[in-house]
Amino acid sequence: MKMLLGALGYDSSIEGYTGANWTVNVIKQAVGIGLDDGNDNFVGSQAVTREEAALYAFNMLNATMVEYDQQNTIVVGDITINTTSSRKDVSNTTDTDGNIGSRDRKMQFAERYFGDLSEHDGDSDAFERPSTTWKLKSKTIGTYADEADATYTSEVKVGEIYSDLGLSDGISKQDVTLYEDGFKTTYSAGDVVRGSRQKVGGDGALLDVYYDEDADTLTLVQVNTYVGKIAAARKATSTRDAYVTLDVSDSFTGPSGTYDTDDFSKDDIVYYTYSYKTGEKCIESMGLAEKVTGTMSTYTTEGSVTVAGTKYNANVKSANSIYNLATTVDRSKDVTVYLDPYGYALYVDADTSVEYAVVLNYTAKAGDFNDTEKAELLFTDGTRKTVEVETNDPVASTFDKVVQSKLSKYDIVSYTVNSDDVYSITRVADAQTGKVGGAFVMKNGSNTFSIVDGNKANVAGGKETHFSDGKTIFLVADTSGSKTTYSVYEGIANMPTIVHNGGDAGYVTVFMDSTTNNDPATVVFIEKNDNMSMSSDNKDVIYVKGSNAGTSYTANLGYYYEYDAFINGEATTVKVSNNSTMQMTSDALIYGPVYNDKGVMTGFEDRVDSTTTSDGSLRYAVGTDSVTNDVIKLGGIPYAYTRDVKVYFVNVDGDLEASSITAIAQDSNDKVFYKVNDDNRLTDVYIKVVDETETVTPGAGVLSATALAKDSSGDLVASVTLTGPAAGAMTFNVTVERYMEATNIWQTAATGTVTVATGNSAGQSAALIANGSLMDGALYRVTATYNGGSVTSGNFTA
Repeated sequence: MKMLLGALGYDSSIEGYTGANWTVNVIKQAVGIGLDDGNDNFVGSQAVTREEAALYAFNMLNATMVEYDQQNTIVVGDITINTTSSRKDVSNTTDTDGNIGSRDRKMQFAERYFGDLSEHDGDSDAFERPSTTWKLKSKTIGTYADEADATYTSEVKVGEIYSDLGLSDGISKQDVTLYEDGFKTTYSAGDVVRGSRQKVGGDGALLDVYYDEDADTLTLVQVNTYVGKIAAARKATSTRDAYVTLDVSDSFTGPSGTYDTDDFSKDDIVYYTYSYKTGEKCIESMGLAEKVTGTMSTYTTEGSVTVAGTKYNANVKSANSIYNLATTVDRSKDVTVYLDPYGYALYVDADTSVEYAVVLNYTAKAGDFNDTEKAELLFTDGTRKTVEVETNDPVASTFDKVVQSKLSKYDIVSYTVNSDDVYSITRVADAQTGKVGGAFVMKNGSNTFSIVDGNKANVAGGKETHFSDGKTIFLVADTSGSKTTYSVYEGIANMPTIVHNGGDAGYVTVFMDSTTNNDPATVVFIEKNDNMSMSSDNKDVIYVKGSNAGTSYTANLGYYYEYDAFINGEATTVKVSNNSTMQMTSDALIYGPVYNDKGVMTGFEDRVDSTTTSDGSLRYAVGTDSVTNDVIKLGGIPYAYTRDVKVYFVNVDGDLEASSITAIAQDSNDKVFYKVNDDNRLTDVYIKVVDETETVTPGAGVLSATALAKDSSGDLVASVTLTGPAAGAMTFNVTVERYMEATNIWQTAATGTVTVATGNSAGQSAALIANGSLMDGALYRVTATYNGGSVTSGNFTA
């Protein structure tokens, strides 16, 4: 830094760059003129890297040079006296003024020593970021993006952008421009206002935000990161530089193409950016993806994976492909996850797997030519999937009937998955008809069961067992409702108690991975039909905060949905089975939950939400009132309440606050979930507070103009003109004002409406002021309003 300051004209002896504290003075001066710009971690007392040295040298090109009016040194004996006048900027009266920055008549370093070098503001780069272009004479060196006002590499709330920019007023969504990979696209995240929960950007996508303070507009530039494999690496020739070609098949993302570089080898996994800007349409940057190898213990439908104990959220462009691959991976084997520059997962590479499943359905006539075998499988984690299969056993001609020694419904199979996602299935246990009446015995906690005649197990009932242990997997298909639901339990401590109540029993299948009879079963499948039941004594009341989050997966729990919840007023999370009857996309109240052995909720006694407003003892309504004479109205219906009624408020941030019945006030849009006892008295009440969202005051919107005129009868009428044809009939409020000359104010003279018919661009009101009531020579004007916007006409003389 001292050397750079010297080149700019700063004198070491005058500025104090000598002596014990010289580093302090150098750092202070360097920071003061911006030589450290671009390095947020600048430490002037440490040695610099090559990159830092280049940055500081670049900043020096833009820095203004200095000089001194006079500089004398007087020596008297052993005393040296320096005399100098004040430091000043070097002036520039040459043609180079303006090459760097504006024409400020000051000499920048580059303007003195590199007169052919110039910078040009107002350009845009390959991704449409506001940029500066550098030229040497007429030759372009490069175009470089300006520093953004805010930068994000994960999905971000619009309200956070508002706060990070330090805005004091909102910005209308009409004043926000969004570019994605160099292509202008629709911005749909609403007005930029304080507290907005709408989101932009994405995990692993670079989002640069540029705020134009003068125009009060925002430009958002999103640069996605893609992943591919190097298909070929070509060496340089006499006609072309070295380049690589990308393979974007398999689970890779993004467009293909070539990129000039010799930094990579065939089969390298790389991340890259791509621009669709006109004149570009190519790969803009590329890097070798960092990789992590280990056992994958967890993955979710959002594409996140946990490898070697560390969770990696998915890059927004890779989430689907990672999830699709992860569903085929044996969670006990190692996988390799490749990361983007921001630490998000881009690609997962894994071996095929071997596990067990129950066959629920089968067809040999799938695919484009009706010759592809497909089967619906129930996996040991409780999930289901329809997959392409290769069968290693003959298939029963009537698949839905239990047939020994042939593949049929509810058989247990082993499977492996190849790289083409084809499941090779082999029958390991045939389904059997379950025992009936009291002979059917399956009790929680017991290591013995009696569910099939002869305790048959495995293929064609060739083995026998009626034992289970802490590792036995119990799969239950509940066919008693309108839609079959599935749940999984591991171990005798978690297995359900299932009772047969008479009539036909469901099918059962027992697989024992042993050649010795009466070893513990490995997998047990039970079809619980209308004649069978499972019991639950749980009486919890649970308020579930619904969401659109997809399913998660762990090797221990299988697939499940996870929600924030309040159980009997206590904040927690609940995991529920991954079938549509258990998914909760909106807030819900649940009573009497049923859990499997893993603590995953598989059912409930009652449930209400915005679509199911009454179920058993639970209710849902909109609107509350206050207590009057020991009665309170919820959704317009009066209720009495128990002395110990529990009342909770859920605020707009999702936080719970315990309260009392008397704290409930009149509110027309608050949502209320509640439970009543057998006397129809309130016992539990949850109120979800609904607030109005702050918005930017809209402009004129569809309004183009409004005007006053006299009709054929001489009555005053108003007309409204739109910016385009109305998609549907639209009604506008109009207010006529008359100018009061004596008081110099406009006073309301009449009000009315103007209707514009469907397909029209203009409409006219009925008579607003009759001919006889108009004041000759008076000035009138009209204002039309719609949806908060307004347009005012010019003055009309009666």
